[in-house]
Amino acid sequence: MSSSVPLDEFVGGLYRSFGPPKPMGGPAPAPDRPHFFLHRNFLGEQDLAILFNTKRCRYQCKFCALPFKSSREWIPEDAVLAQFRYVLEENKHAIGVLERVSVANEGSVLDETTFPADALTRIAGAVRRLPRVRKLILESRLEFLRPERLRELTAASGKQLDVLTGFETLDEDLRERVLGKREPLDVFLRGLDVAGEAGCELTAYVLFKPEPTMSDKEAWAEAEASVDYLHEHCAARGVPLTVRLNPMYVARGTQWARRVEELAEYRPPRLSDVIALAERKRAQGIAVYLGLTSEGLSDEQMTYRGREDFGSGLVKQGILMNSDGSVGSRRHLLPLADAGESALAPAAKG
Repeated sequence: MSSSVPLDEFVGGLYRSFGPPKPMGGPAPAPDRPHFFLHRNFLGEQDLAILFNTKRCRYQCKFCALPFKSSREWIPEDAVLAQFRYVLEENKHAIGVLERVSVANEGSVLDETTFPADALTRIAGAVRRLPRVRKLILESRLEFLRPERLRELTAASGKQLDVLTGFETLDEDLRERVLGKREPLDVFLRGLDVAGEAGCELTAYVLFKPEPTMSDKEAWAEAEASVDYLHEHCAARGVPLTVRLNPMYVARGTQWARRVEELAEYRPPRLSDVIALAERKRAQGIAVYLGLTSEGLSDEQMTYRGREDFGSGLVKQGILMNSDGSVGSRRHLLPLADAGESALAPAAKG
């Protein structure tokens, strides 16, 4: 950028290009480059988030467009390691302050048919050399968790492992018919057993308004029930939980988007509702943060930005919540005070 550009424009351009607003919807330019990376403040900690460019996720969930940009072909270990080297080189001036490293591939890094197992082991071993990093986050469906593999990665990294996963909703009908998760709750819970056995933490996505015909009131109730279900089951297994509450957006080209096109009165979630639910759950002792991005995969009017409550003040409030370090997952091991034993079973669909 030219030195003749006014200083405030120069700073604003850098922020848009390299800060949290930087684009993330496009594919990587080459096999030795990741799809996306970002050094960010995450719940009060310095996190390096990396979306690796690997073979695409084997699942094609009806609401998710992320696999569309990933490779249909196997990307070998040396290329994946080159991606990691590139990210570290790009962030070398911040490497001494990192407290977390988040490893994802828009699928499951523990699925060895998409992410080279030896590459993940070597990345975990390299993270050991970052003394301030205390946690290694691995994105994966829980069906790919194996106790011995998780212990191997813990030993290699010397860090606390946190498994990042898409739970989405406790409603079995929504999970299969509407979202196409192909992950029954019993499969999810068996994976959660493994996470508890291996001493892992869990970060889980919950969708706000996964069914496009839901009213705002119904969307709130469904999301709250899903958060409470996760919290109770993690507490029963001693698994520290953090929830990412994701306001649903319409991802272009998906089956879910085609369904929305048939609805004349579709309305995305209200960000004010999402923030209010997150605040309520935090007050009850559950670690919650917000998914504020549509990952470059949606038109603005098909996100919370298209609702009447939207404003820059709400987004700022959400950003401040996500940088707030006062809520830590290690504090969240006890059941909700008003929850009974029935909370451990899926809620009946009303």
